[in-house]
Amino acid sequence: GRPLGAIYGFLALLSGICDRVGPDAIVVGFDCRKRSVRRDRFPGYKAQRPDRDPMLLLQIRDLTCLLERLGIPVICPEGWEADDVLGSGAQAAEEAGWRCLLATSDRDAYALVSPTTTLLRLGSGLDSAREVTPAQVRRMVGVRTDQYTEFAALRGDSSDNLPGIPGIGAKRAAALLREYPTVAAAVDDPLGCSSVLGRPLGRALLDDMADPDNSVFHRNVALMTIRRDLLVDLEAGRPTATPDEVERHLLAWKLPTLVRRVTVALGTRPDLPPPPGDEHAPPG
Repeated sequence: GRPLGAIYGFLALLSGICDRVGPDAIVVGFDCRKRSVRRDRFPGYKAQRPDRDPMLLLQIRDLTCLLERLGIPVICPEGWEADDVLGSGAQAAEEAGWRCLLATSDRDAYALVSPTTTLLRLGSGLDSAREVTPAQVRRMVGVRTDQYTEFAALRGDSSDNLPGIPGIGAKRAAALLREYPTVAAAVDDPLGCSSVLGRPLGRALLDDMADPDNSVFHRNVALMTIRRDLLVDLEAGRPTATPDEVERHLLAWKLPTLVRRVTVALGTRPDLPPPPGDEHAPPG
């Protein structure tokens, strides 16, 4: 039969998150697999990453179908990434006066944390996940959330194959953005910038910023900036599947041990009794 491990794991994680926060609406985002606007702009973007396992891609396709049948919208924006769905969802929630929780393992989402948007930073499992607020980002990284993208652009991001300004790592980038609100403000004060970074690194940053067409910093900011203007319909994310529909779809996908967990998580039958046996074991 079809592999189900990733589907089971995702639904179990999603159910656990719903149990933890009791959301009014759920939206899921995946990267577009057909093309990448960021890679079009910079072919080296994520170029070091191996190709996705074809069986995993098959499960993501099947998971998308199953989620939609459960009434959970899945957004795979043409040319864009799951981060852009997160950013746009957070923006839509803020404009609607909602509080928002973003669940991801990607640290780029630190840039999205705000008084109304909390990050649930996923690790090896839900038990190790922690909620991250603006104050926690400041303590962990040393910069405000609205400075995070520029901080990352200076530092670089090896996981995305984006080197930063040579010699300016996380510590120096944070030090510079503690002294100045933006990198542009630092560059407007060459002596002060060199005082923070040291003369050679200060000169390197000034030289980089002086050539926008070839600037590492400007390239990184353009690639790291998360979109916030994609269409995300929060009302469409309100769970609508009935208990019978949840059960029918999960049984059709041979996921009987998830019926109760998903049904309770979606808030459609809180009094559903637990099934016999171990409901936490993934299908064989």
